[in-house]
Amino acid sequence: MKTVLMAVAVVNSEDKILLRKMDSAKSPYKELWALFGGRIDGEGSVQDLLNKELETRWNFKVRISEKLWWDEELKVDHDGEEKRFVYIDAICEIDTGEPKPVNENETLEWAVPGELENYDLNPPTKTLLKRLEYLS
Repeated sequence: MKTVLMAVAVVNSEDKILLRKMDSAKSPYKELWALFGGRIDGEGSVQDLLNKELETRWNFKVRISEKLWWDEELKVDHDGEEKRFVYIDAICEIDTGEPKPVNENETLEWAVPGELENYDLNPPTKTLLKRLEYLS
């Protein structure tokens, strides 16, 4: 079984968390809200690779303020193959840029932690937000 390593950014600003509604054509978790991140493959640090993904897809870069932990799950990837996903989680703040999706099929939204129950979140996002006690 293949393993996919992903960096996940919990982007905070003014007591809000930035979420994205995932593109239905490009994700195993279609039309669900999620945190930001990307695959860690290629050369460079985790932060460099994360920022490359964030800048390319959402027009901003982050500064990691706290390294958290890791989570994992087994799921079928967009190519139809079951894989082990390992998520390296971090709390981040926007360093440069203004968040906006490059893909017009995605939506970005700042969410108040007390209102996260109102979002249809993907399973890895729910797991992390529960661990951070943003969800019960």
